[in-house]
Amino acid sequence: MNDCIAIFGAVKEEIAGIKRAMDISDRVRLGKTDAWPGKWGGQNIVLVRSGAGKQRAEDSTLQVIDYFQPKALISAGYAGAVQPELNVGDLVIADSILDVNGKEDRKYFPDPNWLDRARSIPCSDGIKTVVGGLLTVNTVIHQPAIKWELGKNYCVQAVEMETSAIARVAEEKGLPLLSVRVISDSIEQELLDSSSFLGSDGEISTLKAGWYVLTHPGSIKSALSLRAQTQFATQSMTRFLSNLVS
Repeated sequence: MNDCIAIFGAVKEEIAGIKRAMDISDRVRLGKTDAWPGKWGGQNIVLVRSGAGKQRAEDSTLQVIDYFQPKALISAGYAGAVQPELNVGDLVIADSILDVNGKEDRKYFPDPNWLDRARSIPCSDGIKTVVGGLLTVNTVIHQPAIKWELGKNYCVQAVEMETSAIARVAEEKGLPLLSVRVISDSIEQELLDSSSFLGSDGEISTLKAGWYVLTHPGSIKSALSLRAQTQFATQSMTRFLSNLVS
């Protein structure tokens, strides 16, 4: 299936729109990775749920390349804004991907042909597309002050937790890479610290998250707001990627 494009998302909510729209031919389990080969807009794709974080993303990328031999990789999913002009639903097309790991910062770059292709895709009304830097970190950034600091210090547009790992494998394997991330939370929005909600499958545990909300009633409004935002963000990203791969 080496004529396919592999599209990676960390959690099921990020890829839910694509999964509903595509014609799935199979489900393949690769270790802790779920992959759904099929067609979307006439294009052969493999939709991948890697789980959250760089290690899960790296493992999934290696497994998917070995099993499916895709011709290109797309890292998709949510990101937090670290610039004030970005709103929920806006899209960040990465022209550079910076990995900050506390030892040595590394920078990766997308395939120029795929980048040009993404630049040419029109956006829906009210949605911005920004081409700029993407920062990959190790934990969820939930405090506005830290988002401001990251945006200022690294001159990037958004922050997330997987793309640099996918980019590193793509570079090693000589495969073209593109990253398209949709803003799920603005720079001013404080998030629940969801790091303790992750289950062994790399997904947010509904049980853990639900228990937290029940025992912290003041968090209910924030949780409901974020859910609505991520649903809107998923719709925005799905529309864009549909036009990209068709």
